[in-house]
Amino acid sequence: MRRTYIAALAGMAFILAGCDQVRLPGINPSSAEEKAADTAPPAGSYTETDLQPTPEEIAEEEAEAARIAAEEAAAASALETQAEGATAAPEDAPAPSGDAANGTAADDEAMLTPEALRATSLGLVNASRCTLPGGAAPTPTVAKAAGATELEEPMLGTEAVNALAASLSAFPGIVKIEPRRTDAAGIVASGHCGAVRVARNWFVTAAHCIDEPFDEIRLIGEAANLRSPEARRTSAEYAVCHAGYQGTDNGYANDIALVRLNEEQIAGLGNVPVARFGQTALPLAPANYPVGDMAGWGLTRFDGQLSNDLLTTRLKIVAAGPAAITVSSENGAGPCIGDSGGPLYVTETDGSKTVVGILSVVEQNRATGHFCEGEYNGRYTNLQGYAGWISSVMALCEQDGTACR
Repeated sequence: MRRTYIAALAGMAFILAGCDQVRLPGINPSSAEEKAADTAPPAGSYTETDLQPTPEEIAEEEAEAARIAAEEAAAASALETQAEGATAAPEDAPAPSGDAANGTAADDEAMLTPEALRATSLGLVNASRCTLPGGAAPTPTVAKAAGATELEEPMLGTEAVNALAASLSAFPGIVKIEPRRTDAAGIVASGHCGAVRVARNWFVTAAHCIDEPFDEIRLIGEAANLRSPEARRTSAEYAVCHAGYQGTDNGYANDIALVRLNEEQIAGLGNVPVARFGQTALPLAPANYPVGDMAGWGLTRFDGQLSNDLLTTRLKIVAAGPAAITVSSENGAGPCIGDSGGPLYVTETDGSKTVVGILSVVEQNRATGHFCEGEYNGRYTNLQGYAGWISSVMALCEQDGTACR
């Protein structure tokens, strides 16, 4: 679907930071191969064969699955050791970084008190505070990706093209997320993404939505129309990203983050239900789940505006690997800028819905080179593959929130 803008001062060519930054191939190529592909004229057609994963992609997915399993095993071991009050780091724990990496082995042993373990424990569960690595290329923003120099105030009503207005009850747990930052001149910049509630105090979204510093991470819920008087707004306490996320530097791998709200903030958001996520009744594969449903407040077309109304469309599930789910648009409808971090649902045989992914990447139409138009692919981070990471991070941060701030 097509994403959502923010009000900005007229005449400002200010580029929105962080949030709505899906990887749009051709906008910000991160490799020589992509750059070469971006300069070539679009050719050929978008066939069923094109949608099938290559042997190389299958091998990458299998390697990613093995890496995730190893990380989860290491995280479980580290948490168990910490719970027992151990005074030595587990052998399979990753090496400390930053100041801790500069000391001697004796210094490290002296530092490894339970308090020190808690202070460095985000690394033990392969998580970190949300930021891009130094020198990494920034992810494209709404304004840059859509060619906007001025962001317009969204108009009233649904401006859907190839998408349908959605009932909030049909998409349990979905919220809008708007990281906000005020610059030295007092101008407020905001990103636009989706998120979904996966536990009492926790929401999951895409790491690229919050990979730059923000003063506030705002959430909007309990209303399909963002301008409705029933819409509830609150702010998050903090966010934690996957430590393996590096933005464009690694093709948006591990594009997942958790956002925590305290009890007062949760109360301010209203009655957003906790969604069932991850494990499905049948193995997650196109044969069992040929289609999925997405929803969001994104752009209604690539050069359009963000929608005030929650919009939905059905997507074809092309492939489901342990780290990512590949989908394709149907009848020209699909995800677009502003839908990042938003959930992908599959319907079980009893009619209930399970969240299986969060939007990470949208691609160009291979025949025309256009974004968010016609037949094109999207990539969702597979929540089944990251279920252990999600559980480990939530458990750790609930045990000691100071380690996660």
